[in-house]
Formats: sequence, structure tokens, C-alpha cells
Amino acid sequence: MDPTPPAMNPSPHPRRILLATWGSTGDIAPYTGIATALRSAGHHLTVLTSSRYAPLFRAHHLDVHALPLDDHEDAIGRSPSRRARIGNAQDMAVIAAQGMLAEAEKPLDLVLAHPLLHPQAAVLARGLRVPCVGLYTVTHAMMLPRLLGPASACRYTLADVAARLALSPLYQPAVALLHRELGLATRLTTRLAAFHGTEPIRYGINPGLTPLPALRHPRHRAVGHWRPATEPGWTPDPLLEDFLAAGPPPVYFGFGSMSDFDADRLLLAITRTVRRLRIRAVVQSGWAQLNSRQEDLITVGACPHTWLFPRMRAAVHHAGPGTLHACLEAGTPAVPVPVTYDQPFWATRLKTLGLTPTALPVRQLDEHRLTTALEELLANPRYRQRTQHWARKLQDHDGTTALLDDIARLSRAHP
Repeated sequence: MDPTPPAMNPSPHPRRILLATWGSTGDIAPYTGIATALRSAGHHLTVLTSSRYAPLFRAHHLDVHALPLDDHEDAIGRSPSRRARIGNAQDMAVIAAQGMLAEAEKPLDLVLAHPLLHPQAAVLARGLRVPCVGLYTVTHAMMLPRLLGPASACRYTLADVAARLALSPLYQPAVALLHRELGLATRLTTRLAAFHGTEPIRYGINPGLTPLPALRHPRHRAVGHWRPATEPGWTPDPLLEDFLAAGPPPVYFGFGSMSDFDADRLLLAITRTVRRLRIRAVVQSGWAQLNSRQEDLITVGACPHTWLFPRMRAAVHHAGPGTLHACLEAGTPAVPVPVTYDQPFWATRLKTLGLTPTALPVRQLDEHRLTTALEELLANPRYRQRTQHWARKLQDHDGTTALLDDIARLSRAHP
């Protein structure tokens, strides 16, 4: 499959757009595809993100406002106390708000926001009297899969409200700053900062993958997966190409930007499973810095999943939405090993849809459980058949094109 986002016809209504995005590497990747597509459609775009992720967008010659968040990002998960962690998050939210205010000094027609920056972006757009659209690959309720349960409307509302209540204190100083600087009246939503109005939200999720009530909200819509843009001039590592050519398709093991687990224990389970099943393997090091050298196993760094997954026999991954969609789109069956956040929700969805024999939470993972699950996945052809059925559905539903069509309609409504 060609990982390059499709070319877009020039928009008859080009807009000056601020795209605000921040999160993990997996969070950021889909927005590279959105940004390049917006630029191809003739829109004038500035991407607001942290200095860590600015090169992902500058590689495509996009205008970037880089936020100085390096020290704060390094402190995530390392702060000794809850108060320190909250303070770090609040400082990051304020720095993002200051960056938005700097961009507001230039004319803007539209603000697009990642969920982690949506509270500030919604206030900014209100102050500038321009539309704001949330661009999500996850709903708030997905972050609480145990409370969400079977995703009835009632349980969904409870999980959504609980998640927003938990997040709101992190945004209060940033939202208060924006209200002051933009001359907006302070209201209750300053304290409930994660409850940010009724702006439209578009989800980079295939509509058939989840029955969540949020996706039936009149102003919310799942438009399909947003494929990341491939860095111009990217070529695969020759060592990886040689490994793939030297034998049958391997199994992929990767956990993206997740690192909150015992990496040595996980790597031991992987290497022993590879030996027991006599399979070949590609291990992506990720933020956990997984690394192993043994016969029939290669460790790789960053590599576009749209290139890698079609060459894999199967995959074992953390069930992040970007990785999950890319794996499904490639028709590659997978065993999900969720770590945190919305990953348990997506792992459960794969099991419910009959696309995997089981979900293995990373803290319950051992050699026996991984070997048993992967052996069943590889031995039963139904998992590959069902996954390839979903691959055809995802390939026929381009979320980036659908999103740009929505933005064109919004532009006509707000000339």
C-alpha cells in the first residue's frame, strides 16, 4: 500500500488554519497526513506543536510554531509527587496557550485541535470568533474502559464526564489566561476546562470499528483513519530489507511510545516465544528501547507502519489507535497487548470483532500467555480472513479526504 496521503484538489475557499497538536509519537503521526493534505488543498497552514515533534512537520516544509516543552516532556512520569505532576501538566497547558495567543496576532479563519489542546483552542477560537474543530483519534470515555463497559449511552456519559472532570484542573490556569488576554467573560467552564462547548469533533476512526454513543452525536462524526505522511525521501534500512528477503514473513512486535512497563521482562517473553514457535521476528525498539540480537530476530527503529505491516505475517502491538488502524488496513492479524489510556478499549474491540484470540494486558504478559495467543493467531486462518475483510473496508474509506470535505463545507458556511 502507498503510505503517501492522496493528492487533494485545490480548495475554492482557501483558509488560514492553525493546527494545534501534541501528545505521544503515535498521537502526532496522523496529523502529519492531515497537515500535508491541507497544504496540498491550498490552505495556509501553521502547525503548533512541541519542539520534539516539529521536525516531523518541517520535513514536509510546513510552517511550524515550536513550543518549548522539552524539559516538561522529559519530566512526564518522573515527578515524585502528584502535585508536581499536576503542576508540570498545567505549565505545559499554559505554554501551549501562550503559543496560540502568539499565532492569534496573525489572521486566522479556522482552528483545528488535538484533544489535548482542544480546551485552549476552543477558547482561542471563541475569542477570535472563528470556528474550531476537534480532531480526535480517541474519545474521553475510552480512557476509562472499565467504567465504559459495554458502551451503553448511560455508561458512556458517566465515563466521559469522569474523564473530563479529572482533566479539567490541568487546564484551568491556561484557560483563565486565554480568557483574560482575549477579553472574554469568565464563566463556570473556566473551572470545568475540559468541558469546552459544543464545537464539532471529527474522529480519525473507521465508523464500523466502534459503537460508541459519542459517534452518534449530531456534531461528532467518525470520518475514517488518518494515514500519516511518509517523510520525503524515506527509504527502508538495508539491513531490514535483507532480513525480510532472507526468509518467510516475520511477526512484528512493537509498543510505540509506551514505556511504563518492565521492558526486560517483556523482551524476554518475546525472545522465548520466537524460539518456541520457531518464527522470525521484527522488534521495533520504541520509547522502551527494546533491543535483542538473536537468530531470526532483528531490532529496528522508526519505520512507517504503512510500509512495514503489509510485509508481516502477524503483529503483537499495544493497540494504540494509529497502530491498530494501520495493522488492520494492511490485513495483518494481531495480538493486542494494551499498556494504558484507550488501549484496553481497542484491544477489547479486536476481541469482540473476532479479529484476535485474546487481549493480553502488558502487566499480565508472560512467555506462556504470549506463546499460546500467538500460536492460535497463526494457526487459525479465520483471524487473517476476518482481518483482511476489515482491510478492504478501511482501504475504501479515506478519512483524510472525508475530513477535508468537511472543512470545505465549514468554509462555505463561514465565508
